[in-house]
Amino acid sequence: MSGLSLGSAITSGSAIGLIATSGCKKDFRMGLMTVPVPVSEGNFSKPLSYPIQAGSNFTITAQSTTANLKGANIPVLGYQPKSLLGPSFKINKGETVNILLQNNLSEHTNIHWHGLKIPALMDGHPDQLANAGGTFRYQFTVNQRAGLSWYHPHPHEHTGKQVFQGLAGLFIINDAEEASLNLPSDQYELPLIIQDKRITENGITYNPTMEEIMAGYMGDSILVNGIYSPFTNVSTRFYRLRILNGSNARIYNLALSNYADMVIIGNDGGLLNKPSAVKEILIAPGERLDVLVNFAGITIGTEIFLLSKEFSNGGSAQGKQEFKIMKFKVSNNVMDTFSLPTNLSS
Repeated sequence: MSGLSLGSAITSGSAIGLIATSGCKKDFRMGLMTVPVPVSEGNFSKPLSYPIQAGSNFTITAQSTTANLKGANIPVLGYQPKSLLGPSFKINKGETVNILLQNNLSEHTNIHWHGLKIPALMDGHPDQLANAGGTFRYQFTVNQRAGLSWYHPHPHEHTGKQVFQGLAGLFIINDAEEASLNLPSDQYELPLIIQDKRITENGITYNPTMEEIMAGYMGDSILVNGIYSPFTNVSTRFYRLRILNGSNARIYNLALSNYADMVIIGNDGGLLNKPSAVKEILIAPGERLDVLVNFAGITIGTEIFLLSKEFSNGGSAQGKQEFKIMKFKVSNNVMDTFSLPTNLSS
């Protein structure tokens, strides 16, 4: 199979419409603006970093902070000091979470747990808010299968701005079925939050025109885990990439520069029944992918890029530029005992 779009395969929680409204809309009109926003690539010399891990009892603080982007410390929003984004919650199925949101912003905010099946009062509806200086406590039990979800603000008329300026994070659920597969883990399991931003010396700019409010606000700089133009060292073995398109509007057509297979093992709804090997795959805002990539047999020193390739999008301005997202540098020979399962989930 040369390519795959998950647009028809989503089972829960995809958002195409963060932009300037409060809704999480599944609408492929996103990106129909007539003027494209071209991506500017860096030199891929900054090491990729990963969000800290958090458990079921945690206080998360929405705050104005700073982050080093393109060589300058600029004002951003984040859930932790000196960084975009927030911690990655790793929770076992059946576990009860108790998360306190402390709002240190000058405006109201909240948290929408995107992809989780939880009580409505805990789901971050636009009228369930932590006012400026206030708090909101989220308590719920996770009773769904393993998978990759995420969280982001959902206040009316502020969702797009708060997400674009840095408020988001991952929520990862584990269960016994997934554990039995012995998938790559620890340093071989890489969470990757892909986002586009407009970066100036004054901060992350969010000033959409009326056209962009209707069709989607895009940036010209691609970040992974809040890092512009990053690289990471990899060994000659399988890796598990837990990918979120955390962009407000940009669609990516993911592929590897060496045209190797990406083995899709899961999406928004968790594990697929069977692995599916693809050369490229579309991922829209809010969508998640669970991907295995095998670097075995590749010469030490080889550099491989995760790309967004050109794609057709019904006359939209999107998809007309191929660009690099991040770099993998093969740096270490190892023995790999992992074997790709024939079946993943029943």
